[in-house]
Amino acid sequence: MNDFFSDNIVHFWWAVSAFVVFVLIFFKLGVKQILAAVDARDEKIARELKESEDAYTKAKHVRAELDARMRGAEAEIAKLMANSKREAEANKLQIVEQGRSELDAMRNRALREIDAARNTALVQLRSQIAEISVQVAEKIVRQQLDSAKQEQLVSAAISAYESVGKAT
Repeated sequence: MNDFFSDNIVHFWWAVSAFVVFVLIFFKLGVKQILAAVDARDEKIARELKESEDAYTKAKHVRAELDARMRGAEAEIAKLMANSKREAEANKLQIVEQGRSELDAMRNRALREIDAARNTALVQLRSQIAEISVQVAEKIVRQQLDSAKQEQLVSAAISAYESVGKAT
């Protein structure tokens, strides 16, 4: 094993020195850029995290505002529904009252028409009864009157008519 180290010690030192030079060059040239890229990435992630937190806060605020508006709209809808129900009830009562008024008017008009028709029928009935009574009386009187009594009755009727004509 001693021979392995003694034969390769020169190569080992050259490899170590090349590695050290590589590391020095790497640190001199690459580390700053890598660190700058890592720092830029950290800043970008922090900025995006801050933006997402701001967006989340804003979204929560907008949601709270929309919820408040929704509750206000629901309250307004409930108020409008209550007003509509009251108006519908008022219209219903008005229509029912108007219907009752029209029904009473129609009933009164029908009663007046019935009374008028009854009165007309009574007048016609009385007229027909009077005609029938006159015809019956005429038949009875003709059967019982002779010509002398008939002349006497006609003269009495004429004189009664003339006396009524002079009085007016």
